[in-house]
Amino acid sequence: MKIAFLDDHPQLAETFANMILKSFPDAAIDCHGGWEDLEPVLVGNQYDILFLDMRLDDCLGAELIPAIREASPNTRIIVLSAFAQQDLLLKCLNMGIAGYISKTSPVELLSQAIRSVIDGGTFFDETLRLESGDAENTERH
Repeated sequence: MKIAFLDDHPQLAETFANMILKSFPDAAIDCHGGWEDLEPVLVGNQYDILFLDMRLDDCLGAELIPAIREASPNTRIIVLSAFAQQDLLLKCLNMGIAGYISKTSPVELLSQAIRSVIDGGTFFDETLRLESGDAENTERH
């Protein structure tokens, strides 16, 4: 299984990667600090899962979803965020993300999200606090 993180906080991405390796020791995990780092390698690597930070230094992660899906259509995207805006979550859902998870979630939820998404499902973290109420029609764990 190949996993990538796109997060402008490299220490956080590396911490998540190390935690994931405890549950999935055979996973290959790459950490990218920005789109300019990920874009050139996205097609060749064909990641199974990409954890996408919602707030990058130079843009919202949601702005990159179409480009990621075009470059690597089989890569399942899980958005990472400390909070969620209902309208932004719905926009991401409409663009085909496979999950949305809080950066403050226990590591077990990261593992659950990976298992669910690899099996073709979705994963939406119930610990996320939606600013405008809960989004309808989303499966929550």
